[in-house]
Amino acid sequence: MSDPREPHERSSNSTLAFIVGGLVVAVAVIAWIMYGGDAGDDGDINVEVEGGSEAVEDAADSVGDAAQDAADSVGDAAQDAADSVDDAADDAGDAAEDTTNQ
Repeated sequence: MSDPREPHERSSNSTLAFIVGGLVVAVAVIAWIMYGGDAGDDGDINVEVEGGSEAVEDAADSVGDAAQDAADSVGDAAQDAADSVDDAADDAGDAAEDTTNQ
């Protein structure tokens, strides 16, 4: 029987080293593609969008219409609130006259 105090045989970690090495190479390749890529690239990018100005004008019109609608809604709500306050003041005044006349 083996003695538990005897040192165990050393196992090889070559599989782990192979996996770690592969990961390092993969990260290096990804970094080169992302940051270095092609040495002949001058970095200039030109993008042309046909009909883009019409889309921007339509979007601006839509935003303007939405803003106007929102302003109208706020104005209507303010007018309704003012009318309610006036009605409440009239009702309070009528109630005060009724109590005074009794």
